[in-house]
Amino acid sequence: MSYTIHQVAKKLNINPHTIRYYAKEGLFPFVDRNAAGVRIFQETDVEWASLIQCLKNSGMKLKDIKQFIDWVVQGDSTINQRLEFFRNHQRNVEQQLAELQEVLKVVKYKRKYYEEAKKSL
Repeated sequence: MSYTIHQVAKKLNINPHTIRYYAKEGLFPFVDRNAAGVRIFQETDVEWASLIQCLKNSGMKLKDIKQFIDWVVQGDSTINQRLEFFRNHQRNVEQQLAELQEVLKVVKYKRKYYEEAKKSL
């Protein structure tokens, strides 16, 4: 099955302009165009778009995502770079999670504080 940019955007709940920007930045090297020049996404392209959005949501910069995609295009000779790339990113995400856990503790404490304060009114 093939998809337009708008269909991919709807499927992934992102703005079509974002997908166009990602394409302009070279993040979709495998996406074909039809005779009219319109990008046609296949299911594998939608999976790529989903991965890109996941990495972006995890705080990864587009230049780093582009580097990963460039390695994929280069083929199996870059497996070691890609593995190290995801090892590093996993450490970054784990650090973010640890920091968010600390933030969550404070938020829970403050919520509880104000619940008790409300009861005393």
